[in-house]
Amino acid sequence: MTLKTASFRILLIIFLLLAIGNHVSGQNLSKNAEISLLTCSPGDELYSQFGHSALRIKDEEKKIDLVFGYGTFNFNTPNFYPKFARGKLDYMLSYTTFDRFKNGYIYEKRGIVEQKLNLDSIEKQKLFTALLKNYQPENRYYRYDFLFDNCSTRIRDIVSENTSGTILFDTISDQPKSFWNLLDPFMQKNRWIFLGIHLALGIPCDAEATPYQYMFLPDNMMLGFENAKIRTDETIKPLVKSTNVILKPALNFKITNWYQRPVFIFGLLALIGLILSLVYLKKDKDLFIFDVFIFGVCGLLGWLIIFLWFFTDHQATGPNWNIIWAFPLHFPMVFALLRKKSSLLAYYYFLLHSIILIVILGSWAFIPQSFPNEILPFVVLLLLRSLYIVKKIRTRLL
Repeated sequence: MTLKTASFRILLIIFLLLAIGNHVSGQNLSKNAEISLLTCSPGDELYSQFGHSALRIKDEEKKIDLVFGYGTFNFNTPNFYPKFARGKLDYMLSYTTFDRFKNGYIYEKRGIVEQKLNLDSIEKQKLFTALLKNYQPENRYYRYDFLFDNCSTRIRDIVSENTSGTILFDTISDQPKSFWNLLDPFMQKNRWIFLGIHLALGIPCDAEATPYQYMFLPDNMMLGFENAKIRTDETIKPLVKSTNVILKPALNFKITNWYQRPVFIFGLLALIGLILSLVYLKKDKDLFIFDVFIFGVCGLLGWLIIFLWFFTDHQATGPNWNIIWAFPLHFPMVFALLRKKSSLLAYYYFLLHSIILIVILGSWAFIPQSFPNEILPFVVLLLLRSLYIVKKIRTRLL
């Protein structure tokens, strides 16, 4: 393709997008227009684990059938990955045609449930106008927050703000639930994602969520809308007037095999560590190179927790008490084991660490943060090797 041809195609695409945008922005909806909440089932990728929400604007008379969603970001953003890691990446409102939206979910074998909102023509127009205003370049970007400001909560809020009455959201669950209680069912099949998210997120996820906050998850917002009522001075009516399944989910989720699960891998590693410790305990060789590996990895995890806690805008990543066992000073402190001059320092360091680990393991179930049980064998291994290091260095110093 020549540069001239490529430039022409790019200009043509830009022209078409602008034409569509101008056509939409100048539209008033007809009385028969419909606005629906679309709830999309979870996917198999990390970014789609928890599903998705969008708003559909359908007006056959005006030949409008568009889907607006707040879950879009631009991969071409300068410093994309550093901004994403630090929670400084702006997400944006975008729209596409319903057919294109639907085809994407057919391809991914994910389901779509449509709930038509019980709004009058004035409310529909007001909501549509608010979406178009949100889509303006100066308004479309926002700072995404996983728990409190995402593709679902934005829809919940804009619907509430543009409804003439007050939307009454009924309690979704009779029993109190923490954010972890809400998140965990979506991560049960992939245990590595379950472990990774439990290590990255901290105490905020152990807080009890209100039923209103439940709706940060698309499935919960669908339930919230289904049971909600619109109250005005004269009437109370359902928020949703009808529900329709557009696509049934057909995705076969990949379930982590038992031999690939973290608890098995770390359990096997702990068993190997125990055997090596017993074999080398009375030998002249110390096998500290094994400890450089496990404590080095653990220390790097600790530095990652520090980064997410103190140097990002993510609200859910700190405080994170996984740092008590994944202590950052393991890296570089573990390299002191390879230098005889540092033996005394290493002795006291790992003696103190052994005491801390004994306390942690003894109070594992009572710590005010939900530690992932998948990592428990690895923490036991850290204790075994800490005691081994203390014993070896003590023998060397005597």
